[in-house]
Amino acid sequence: MSTAPAGPEKAPKETELLVKFETENIPPEYREYYATKRQNFFASIQTFPEMWRYYILLDKIWMREFGDLGTARDPEKMFPLMLYFNAHAKMRIAMELAFSGCMAEARSILRDAIEFVAHAHAMLKDAELQKIWLSKNDDKAALEEFKDAFERHKQAGIFKGLDELHRVWGQLSETGSHATLNAMCDRFVYVTSDEHIEFRLNYAGLELRTWALSLFSMLLTSFTMEQTLFNDYDDRLKLDDELRRMRNEFEISKERVREKMKSQYNVQPPSVIQVPRPLIFRP
Repeated sequence: MSTAPAGPEKAPKETELLVKFETENIPPEYREYYATKRQNFFASIQTFPEMWRYYILLDKIWMREFGDLGTARDPEKMFPLMLYFNAHAKMRIAMELAFSGCMAEARSILRDAIEFVAHAHAMLKDAELQKIWLSKNDDKAALEEFKDAFERHKQAGIFKGLDELHRVWGQLSETGSHATLNAMCDRFVYVTSDEHIEFRLNYAGLELRTWALSLFSMLLTSFTMEQTLFNDYDDRLKLDDELRRMRNEFEISKERVREKMKSQYNVQPPSVIQVPRPLIFRP
C-alpha cells in the first residue's frame, strides 16, 4: 500500500496541510492518507488551474439554475428537479475526489450522478415514471415495474436521447464502479530491483497525464449533465439573461481548455473527450 503524494518533490509540512484540530483527532496511521489527499487537492489546483476555474464556473451555473427553478410552476417538474439536486451533490463529491487524485472513486460517484440525471430526464418526458419511481418499495410487483422502467434496456429506456451520457456511464462502470482490472490499474504500481518486485496501490494520486485527461473528461461529462438540466427546464432558464451570459462565458472557457489539453498532451479528437484507457504506471 502507498499513499505517496503525486505532487512536487519537496512535500509540504503536515502543519501546512492540516489544522490543529485534525492533527489532534486523526491518528498518525490515518493522518498520512488524509494529508496526502489534501496535498493532492492543493497540488492539482496549482497544476491544473484552468480546469479548476472551469469547474468553479460550471458549479456556479448549476447553482444559478437551481435558484431560478426554486419557485415551482409545473407540479410535474418538481420531483425530477430533486433528482437533479442529488446529481449535482454527487458531482461535487466526485470532482473533489478527482482533484484529490482518487480517480476510481470519483468515476464511481460520477456514474451515480449520471444515472440520477437520466432518471430525472426520463420522468420529465413521461410523468407516469415518477409514480413508478416513488412506488418501488411498495411490493414485489412495484419493484419489477421499476426494474422494467429504469434498469432494463437502459439505452432505449432512461438514456433515450442521452447517447453521450450513456456512453460515459458505461465507461465509468468499467473504470470506477465495477470490480475490474480497469478500475484499479491506473493506481497500481510495481517497482523492480535486482532482488525483488514490490507491488503498491496508490490510495491517492496518479500519473500526471492520466490525471489531467481524466479530470477534463469528467468535467466535460459534468457539463453534459448541466446541459441536460438546462434543456429540460429551458422554458424558465432561457429567460435569465445573466445565466445565458454565464453559459456563453463558460463555453468559451471550455473550448480553451480543450485546445490546451490537445496541445499539451498531444491528444487528437475524439480521444480528448473520452476517459483515457487506464495504464499501469511504472515509475
